[in-house]
Amino acid sequence: MAVAKTLRFVPLVKTFIIIFISTAITHGHTASITPRKVYLVFLDSQIIPSTKPAHLDLLKTVLQDIKPEESLVYDYRYTSGFAAKLSETEAKHLASIKGVVSVFPNQVYHLDRP
Repeated sequence: MAVAKTLRFVPLVKTFIIIFISTAITHGHTASITPRKVYLVFLDSQIIPSTKPAHLDLLKTVLQDIKPEESLVYDYRYTSGFAAKLSETEAKHLASIKGVVSVFPNQVYHLDRP
């Protein structure tokens, strides 16, 4: 009799576990998904050195849920700047930092074909 009562709750426990796991997985994935675009960031080289470590340090100050290494797309060698994947909020915050000259979204242009 006690076994029969216990077995009645097995489907309920299984359902609870499935819901808990699926919620944890979904929450874990959506928490780190922030829409990002590639932005071009130009710097005043007299204030912020044009080196990869300096760019990564600068990105650390504004990024919310990804590592600077994951955000950095390109380091410009002959211009003081870099390209990085940023959210709109992160781009605005980066633009407000002293030594950042400009931050604007990268645009891709396509040549028209006849």
